[in-house]
Amino acid sequence: MMSTHVMSQSIAPAFRRIPHRDPDVNRTVRIAANVSMPLQVQASIREAGHGAPLGSTLTLEGAIVLPGVSAMLTFAKKHANRDGGSIATEAILIPPGEWFVAASSTPPLRITRHSPLQIQIRDSSGAPLAEACNLGRQEDGEPREFGLSVRVPATLVAEITTDGRYSTRCTTIGGKLVFGRGILIRCMFGEGGEAWGSHLCGVGKTDIVAVEVGQTILFPDQLVEPSAREVSLQRMLFRDGQGYPFSSNGLYGA
Repeated sequence: MMSTHVMSQSIAPAFRRIPHRDPDVNRTVRIAANVSMPLQVQASIREAGHGAPLGSTLTLEGAIVLPGVSAMLTFAKKHANRDGGSIATEAILIPPGEWFVAASSTPPLRITRHSPLQIQIRDSSGAPLAEACNLGRQEDGEPREFGLSVRVPATLVAEITTDGRYSTRCTTIGGKLVFGRGILIRCMFGEGGEAWGSHLCGVGKTDIVAVEVGQTILFPDQLVEPSAREVSLQRMLFRDGQGYPFSSNGLYGA
């Protein structure tokens, strides 16, 4: 199970009231880009219920930290007899450092008391996303913290809607981030209290789901400047929180 941190006050708030829009006269442009999304996994794992009849559980608690996403839009100025140039504006879709909660538990497991624990972040197909990390021996109820950087396939979608009924054109942008693959925390624990090494006698393992396949973060609609009748959208690209273009960008030609 994964819960999402409330983002309505920090992700793409509408700074001005958005007028009511008539879907019959709106024009919507949808731009999608497949990207390699960098993430920070900052979490802890603890063992609970040791000695219970069905066994112990491993519980994940933490956050998935996002790098920030913006949309750089370029509008062309319209003039009857000449090229009017262009205007660029940026819309922040996800502020840098925004995060959502990852919280999940395993089914009951037979884990030897004080077993050493090793984790590795993998995608939903089982492919490793980072090097394995040793968290030491498990103590009853004591969380073991870790922080790792990974990249996962994701799709960025922007929907730009223009309503030209007003004296100043109303243009809004919204959209979503969709994770194409999930993120698993592979937990491996030594059996019999053995230390990690090349001669580990036995290893138990289980996966904790941190991000599910298809997990979606919505970008609330926000107004885009300039809102003028004499401009039209020429192109758009996605950028990360530091202003660098993603390796794959959605482009639009008017």
